[in-house]
Amino acid sequence: MNEKLLRLLSNLSNRHYRKKSGLSLVEGLRCCREASLHVPDSILYYFCTEAFASSSSFISLPHIKPIILSDTQFSSLSETESPQGVIFIINTPSLTQATSLAHPFTLVLDNVSDPGNMGTILRTAWAIGLDAVWLVKGSCDPFSPKCLRSGMGAQFSLSIHLFDTLSLAVSSARNFGTREVWCTLPCSGISLYDPDFVLANSCLIIGNEANGISIPSIGRAVTIPMPGHAESLNAAQAATVFLVDSLRPR
Repeated sequence: MNEKLLRLLSNLSNRHYRKKSGLSLVEGLRCCREASLHVPDSILYYFCTEAFASSSSFISLPHIKPIILSDTQFSSLSETESPQGVIFIINTPSLTQATSLAHPFTLVLDNVSDPGNMGTILRTAWAIGLDAVWLVKGSCDPFSPKCLRSGMGAQFSLSIHLFDTLSLAVSSARNFGTREVWCTLPCSGISLYDPDFVLANSCLIIGNEANGISIPSIGRAVTIPMPGHAESLNAAQAATVFLVDSLRPR
């Protein structure tokens, strides 16, 4: 493999380089499979091991011939402890402006900064049937390698929209006709089990891991009952509770 591609693979671990180049690195069978299904035209380079190329898991792409690497070469380029033998370099999908509320409700991530949390939340949103997620500027890169691995490629199935501020996101939601804006706050507001808490056609905001929601008064407060003595839950854990509870018949 030539030096140019080696440098490209190495540089894509850097967020600033990814932003400047407009490229992302996708690693692992599940993530690469989702990319091949949902954004095949974005895939620029395809790297795999000899074992992967001859396995039943091999991903066939008619427009790209894979670059076959030895296990040693691949391991030196992989960011994971147990490489699965496949890496794509893709044109990063655009974070667009929303033109409507998401279905069946709108999830807003307000400066969620940990890529593991972001990926887990996106994966759960995908699992419960959301078609889009809104991000507020300052949130972590949803297409970083760690976030993609945590999300298992959910990013390629969801529409991801970006807003400069939480105020703009909430203003857009209200203009689109949202029923209610819900701010998830620890130990404050009504319980998510309260009959008044309804997510359908509403907006749910998850805040930053350390600082919470940047404007906690921007909507109505809702909380997860915690009879124990924990101050709060991890952002991804809290989001999962709310998202999965949305499937419960009311």
